[in-house]
Amino acid sequence: MSTFKILVTSQKGGVGKSTVSANLAAYLRRQGQSVTLVDFDTHGSSSTWLNRAPNIGIVVQHHILPLDQGGNRPILDARLHLRRAASSSDVVICDLTWTDSIAGELMFEYDLVIVPTSVSEIELAATAGFLSRHRWVFDSAIHTPPTLLVCPTRVHNEQMQSDTFTKQRFPVSFMLSPPVLEAQSAREMFERGYLMDLPDECGTSFIEFGKAVCTAREMRASAQGMRQTTASTRINALNGVRSTHQSNTLNAPPKNLLARTSTLSNQYSVLGRHRLHKVGESAPSTDTATQTNTVARPTTPSAQPATEETNSISSMGIPQFLKRMSMGILSK
Repeated sequence: MSTFKILVTSQKGGVGKSTVSANLAAYLRRQGQSVTLVDFDTHGSSSTWLNRAPNIGIVVQHHILPLDQGGNRPILDARLHLRRAASSSDVVICDLTWTDSIAGELMFEYDLVIVPTSVSEIELAATAGFLSRHRWVFDSAIHTPPTLLVCPTRVHNEQMQSDTFTKQRFPVSFMLSPPVLEAQSAREMFERGYLMDLPDECGTSFIEFGKAVCTAREMRASAQGMRQTTASTRINALNGVRSTHQSNTLNAPPKNLLARTSTLSNQYSVLGRHRLHKVGESAPSTDTATQTNTVARPTTPSAQPATEETNSISSMGIPQFLKRMSMGILSK
């Protein structure tokens, strides 16, 4: 299997980007993956966190991109460091605060782009603006676009009933991860340990986020496999003769396979549905209790939230804005 490359980025600081980068690296390492974190930020928060926290075998690199030089130099340096890291790891996670001096083509180097955002109206508007400026990347029919995953971060309990997400329309289709909750325990864990080890709702929420990332990875791998099979079939049917137009068509990513739908409800629930399907395949047919408890997210107002983890995550309930999404209210 080729290296899975993840970019964690946003144009605004203070949204938990470095926290997500460092702790996602730790989560995937605990899953048995070899992981390299490449910290491109000047302050080096994510690399500092991993260097000072208990060593669990993550390769940590800190490279400051020459953003002041402009031109192609920043993207060339980023590509060089990424490819070197990918040569020796199952997963590479890059932590990067995006600026206009970075060419958007860099995103094509990654399989998954994670954009953390708080759920305030100001932050969501900024996130929507950032995605709008790079819509051509995620909608590309020439290159294989990265999968886009938006992650609500630093979410407070009182925001779980907020309808802020329903007020903001996003310019591109994306997957929505479970929210990562804010807690004093998370701040105390900085450089000392990892969020997934917290015995509270914050820790449980990060585990759910980590599972969502793994699910997105599985879905992308399945989509790529199906795309290759389809391309091979078409090539055989054409007896090896391919025009330029046909070549572009065969290489263009089928958006439906990545479930990049036009409504936020489907973008969110697709992760849960995929996980439920995988559990259903592996669980014995007689174990009805287990299958019932692994239902991901409700799709009707009367559905009850259920998870595959502990009762603590169930006690969190489902955020009101996610309930509304699951009802199919929103569109691009």
